Amino acid sequence: MPVFAVGRPTGHYGPVTTPAERLTELLSAGEPVLDRVMAVIASIAPDAPTEDDVVGELDQLAEGLEHDAPAGKVMRYAYGQLGFVGNVANYYNPANSLIHRVLRDRRGIPLTLAAVGVELARRSGTELSIVGLPGHVVVGEGGNPTRWFDPFAGGAELDLDDCRRLFARFSPIEQFSPDMLSPIDQRTTTVRMLNNLKVSYRSLGDLSQIAKVLELAVSVPGSPVSERHELASVLAALGRDERAIEQRELLADLDPGRAANHRLAARHHRARRN
Repeated sequence: MPVFAVGRPTGHYGPVTTPAERLTELLSAGEPVLDRVMAVIASIAPDAPTEDDVVGELDQLAEGLEHDAPAGKVMRYAYGQLGFVGNVANYYNPANSLIHRVLRDRRGIPLTLAAVGVELARRSGTELSIVGLPGHVVVGEGGNPTRWFDPFAGGAELDLDDCRRLFARFSPIEQFSPDMLSPIDQRTTTVRMLNNLKVSYRSLGDLSQIAKVLELAVSVPGSPVSERHELASVLAALGRDERAIEQRELLADLDPGRAANHRLAARHHRARRN
């Protein structure tokens, strides 16, 4: 099992002071950085390792793959030999969305399991992609896949009909479209990872951790105003009035249609602080 050093996730990539700033930097880089993005997301955990430690652990795991390993071999290696499996018994545990714990426990949900497979493949020179079906995530072969694999089912190979049936299990009232089997980009993957963590921490009623997730969510380029609104509300519920005021003042500019409401909320926080 990996042994991580606990520390900041920034590694040696510049004078970034917060995980949120680092996440913005990574997602604006225009290069494959999903491993580092996952490390930054994991930094919300008290036992978080450094960013470079996570990357190094994935590098070490990938050493067992030959160069240009076929997709099927990557699947057998990741979800067979290495033992990464779906955490069916405790699906909503936040650990399933924190990369260092997924690497440690070999347990995860479809998205993090898919990300591990894609990152291992990338290190061997093989292109795999994350395909975000509504309700479930699979791995695609290449950048325009016609063959897919289910990391939550041991990397089982899927054809189009298999994907259609899988979709029907999770979205029985929606209409399936082959367009749903196109890869999702790093930004979309990041948003889905953060949403999964929000769901997990909400199930535990852990407002403090929800606030950390939302701090990252609002740093994602193009994040909706609703994320910052939720962050302001959670900060207020935690009694963090200074930070809530900051968010409300930002919202007054970002959400001009409700600017008066945001300024009124900021005044309320100031009064409570005094």
